[in-house]
Amino acid sequence: MAVQKIPPDLEALISLLDDPDAEAFRHVKERISSMGPSAVGPLEAAWEQSFDPIFQTRIEDLVHQIQLDKLFHDFNEWVSAGAKDLLTGYILISRFQYPDLNEPKVINQMDHMVRDIWLELNNNLTALEKVRVLNHIIFMIYKFEGGSTKQLLPENYYLNILLESRQGTPLSLGLLYLICGQKLGIPLMGVDLPQHFILAYTNQVADESISGMDALEVQFYINPFARGAVFGRKELSEYLKQTETEPEESFYLPCSNLLIIRRLIKELQASYRSIQKEHRANELDRFLEGLTKQ
Repeated sequence: MAVQKIPPDLEALISLLDDPDAEAFRHVKERISSMGPSAVGPLEAAWEQSFDPIFQTRIEDLVHQIQLDKLFHDFNEWVSAGAKDLLTGYILISRFQYPDLNEPKVINQMDHMVRDIWLELNNNLTALEKVRVLNHIIFMIYKFEGGSTKQLLPENYYLNILLESRQGTPLSLGLLYLICGQKLGIPLMGVDLPQHFILAYTNQVADESISGMDALEVQFYINPFARGAVFGRKELSEYLKQTETEPEESFYLPCSNLLIIRRLIKELQASYRSIQKEHRANELDRFLEGLTKQ
């Protein structure tokens, strides 16, 4: 393998990262940051060759900042493009904790599962029968299951970890189930339910209040955290009553991909704060800022 050749100007800047003068260090840091992801490899190589803890810490912080800047740029582009592909959005959020995430591997794992579901589907199946196929493949064949809600650690939310452990939170399992369904053309949408996350199986109906437009009508609900259990509006109302939640119409209606991703970010922030990682929770604010621009 050929040794990566470091540009002389970058090599010179990296050598100055141990400058004790705060203003000089700030200037060097800004210069390297402006080079973007191309500077990460040389920085990591310099880290490996150094035994100076201060120098290494500065490199770690700089690499982290460069990776975050690139991530937030990619996220903002996804949002600006309409946030149509939920899998892409979920991968972007997973890169927050795992910047070196193997995206082709994750996509391949998801595609493999989707293909296995597709092989069991046909056009003659009813909506409930399609859900049974989804449940069989996801929960019986691939053995995904809900983990303990008492241990909602940040890693339990990320897609790559979910695919490895096969255990997730109501939201991460819901996202997995939703992505599989949508890729197969099954009309599933998320429902932003307080204290839980469920899915709605929808169909298009004519909306007489808007000429020429269709609206989404919910046929039934699905709880991926309960192995894909199916229930109706009556049961959902009972859940709200049991949890002493004042019912709102939005709790019964499908929500957008952006709202789902916002919820994922919010739950991650709460999870980081529960383990006293306030700085990580605060870094996620930049995702929220990208969403508020829409």
